Amino acid sequence: MYSICNMTTSSKQEFFYNMLIGVLLYSVVLGFFNDYTDIIHTSSYSVTFMLAFVMQILTYITFIVKDRVVSKFSGNKGLLIFSVWLVIFLSKFVFLWAIELVFSKDVEISGFFGILVVIASFTIIQKLVDLVYKKLV
Repeated sequence: MYSICNMTTSSKQEFFYNMLIGVLLYSVVLGFFNDYTDIIHTSSYSVTFMLAFVMQILTYITFIVKDRVVSKFSGNKGLLIFSVWLVIFLSKFVFLWAIELVFSKDVEISGFFGILVVIASFTIIQKLVDLVYKKLV
């Protein structure tokens, strides 16, 4: 649990807060990539926002799988590092597949490295937001 304005929150509230912030951040990142690069193209802002929602859900699921792998292989450092890398690497193909399945012709991403750049950018921005949030206490 964490505290917002001296209020203790439940795990459901924390989940909601993290999903909301994640979707909003993905929406901004995807919007900038759509406007200023050839890495991603969406047919409308509504599609961009829905894509942000799908990507946040996929990111959340990826981190659940990663956490399970960490707990399972925590005793073997070499196997742990390889397993976490494998989960993160393979998840990008799942992202591409899910985006193609859900959005078909409304979203175009320039392949594996394109999705990797978008997710890496999102992760860096999310870490910066978390850092600023913690420094404000």
